[in-house]
Parts: sequence; C-alpha cells; structure tokens
Amino acid sequence: MNEIAASEWNAFCNICASMGVRHYKDLFAWQLGEELKREVYRILRSSTEAWRDYGYRRQVVEAIRSVPANVAEGFRRCSPGDFMRFLDYSMGSLGETETHLLDGIDQGYFAADDCQKAFRLATRCGKACNRLKQSQARYLEERKARQRKPNRNRQT
Repeated sequence: MNEIAASEWNAFCNICASMGVRHYKDLFAWQLGEELKREVYRILRSSTEAWRDYGYRRQVVEAIRSVPANVAEGFRRCSPGDFMRFLDYSMGSLGETETHLLDGIDQGYFAADDCQKAFRLATRCGKACNRLKQSQARYLEERKARQRKPNRNRQT
C-alpha cells in the first residue's frame, strides 16, 4: 500500500470509528439488507409457483443478494468515493428486487399483502443507504475544503 493509499485508509477508518463502525456488519444499511434478503427468501419459499419458476427465482435471488453484498464490498474498498458508488449499486438492486416482487404479484405467485414487509424493509434500507452515501459525500467535501485552505504555518 503506498503512502497516499495508507493515509486515505487511515482517514476512512477514523471516520468509520467515529460513527461507531468497525466492520460492515455494524452498518444499519447492511443489517437492513440482510433482513430484507431473509424476508424475500421467505416469500419465495412460500410460493410453490415462484419456487418452480427457476428463471424468476434466480433473478430475484441475484438482485436481493446484491443489496447487502454491495454495502459490504463498498465499505471494504476503504475509499469514500468507491463506497458511494457501491451504495448506488445497492440502491439499484433494491429497485430491481422490488420490481421482481411486483412482477411476482402480477403473475399470481403471491398476494400483495405477502410482500408488504419486504417493501417496507426495502424503503428503510434505501433510506439508510442514501444517508450513508450523504455522510460520505460530506466527508469528501470537507476534505476538499481542508486541502484548498493554505497552510498558514508553512514557511516560505
């Protein structure tokens, strides 16, 4: 790891530690993504028709697995910019999952009431991802502002 990357990593770790986060599993967005994943699995298993439709089931599973996985991967990239990008991927996967559930309702695989908890969790997870992304954007802006300020202690 070069000197700049090491200082970036240390700064990122300090930010996370100040938020009480030492591991991606501490992130509320990841926790909600995991809870949503379990709920979507429950919904899929409750419908014989959805479970038998391998193509549909595969798409739903791939989409929902991506939600917490992208939060974790972005966090482990140790870069606020990368983290923000992976949070965007996670939010995209949330939308994809919701759309697949709506499609399942339209196909008669499950009733709309069966999916309400999943839709509420998806909304909460999306908000958590968005707040996390905003915190990373604020950090980047503050860092840029500090870098633009001239060092008055420096002798010329």
